[in-house]
Amino acid sequence: MKILRRFVLQNRHAQRAQGIVLLLVLVMLVVLSGAAGWAAKAALSGEQVANNLRMNANAQEWAELALRYCEDGVMAKDIPLIILPLPLGASSGTMPKAWSTLGNWTAAPRQTNTVPAAQLQDAFGAIPATAPVCMIEEMRLVPIDTQNLQGFQITARGFSQDYQEASDGAITSGTDAWVQSMIRF
Repeated sequence: MKILRRFVLQNRHAQRAQGIVLLLVLVMLVVLSGAAGWAAKAALSGEQVANNLRMNANAQEWAELALRYCEDGVMAKDIPLIILPLPLGASSGTMPKAWSTLGNWTAAPRQTNTVPAAQLQDAFGAIPATAPVCMIEEMRLVPIDTQNLQGFQITARGFSQDYQEASDGAITSGTDAWVQSMIRF
């Protein structure tokens, strides 16, 4: 009888121990699953940040290309470009402002110059979904030594591959990059 009682008591202790082990294993499984989920989310966030940085860098490169295209066209005067004239009544030293109005970039008639497709290819052979554009505005510079100087302000925009805009020019997805320079003769 004592042996049977000892066996029953040992069996109950073994069942309780198995219940505790099962509970501990389940808790560890939940903790490990949470850690794996957090690691996957962190990796995904890191990938999204890297992709955004890459898209922004591409847009910046396309903007630089458009700026160079318009600068070369103004300097060489052999490329037919749209040049916005100096506003009536503008005084010497007045900075052009047409570039700062978003509607001027999307309105018809066009006030911007689009880089030709033949010049749009990066080192990897990619062509942007939206071609980069530039706006050239005439400036009246303050005379130096009685010389009237001619100047131009050039503003260029480059776009990421996923760039989309609304009819009013507002960005709905993607990114754009802006660069600007001034040339004087």
